[in-house]
Amino acid sequence: MKFLLVSDSHGNDQILRDLVEQYPNMDYYLHAGDSQSSSMAIYPFDSVEGNCDFYNFDRCRRINTPRGYLFMKHFPNMSNKEKEGVSIFVYGHTHRYKVFVEDNIINICPGSLSRPRDDSNGSYAILEVNEDKIKVVIIDIETKNILECMEL
Repeated sequence: MKFLLVSDSHGNDQILRDLVEQYPNMDYYLHAGDSQSSSMAIYPFDSVEGNCDFYNFDRCRRINTPRGYLFMKHFPNMSNKEKEGVSIFVYGHTHRYKVFVEDNIINICPGSLSRPRDDSNGSYAILEVNEDKIKVVIIDIETKNILECMEL
């Protein structure tokens, strides 16, 4: 399974369209909130609700993968109940890209596409999940440089 992960685009729908054009063969396009746009405007991205969203999105999303559940919400914390069966946690809000493992869960923040608070020009993530491995790559939106990579 291939996922394009984004967050915090804050009304920049063109950047989302550009990414879909660049990556047309993803299984899922996921937005971790604060698109500040409607679901139609960000299609084919499925989004969760961020603190700056004015449209009705679900608060979280759970997707079955070959390695357990992917769980996505805007804020960077999960309750013990939310962690059940989860192997991958995707979140936004911080505007800082990050990939790390905690409690046997891969935590991924793709950063912010349009308002980064890190050393990037904006960033997104490509996630590949199959029965043998999980690979996460964080990419700078402008330079296309790999900012971080983890393979388990």
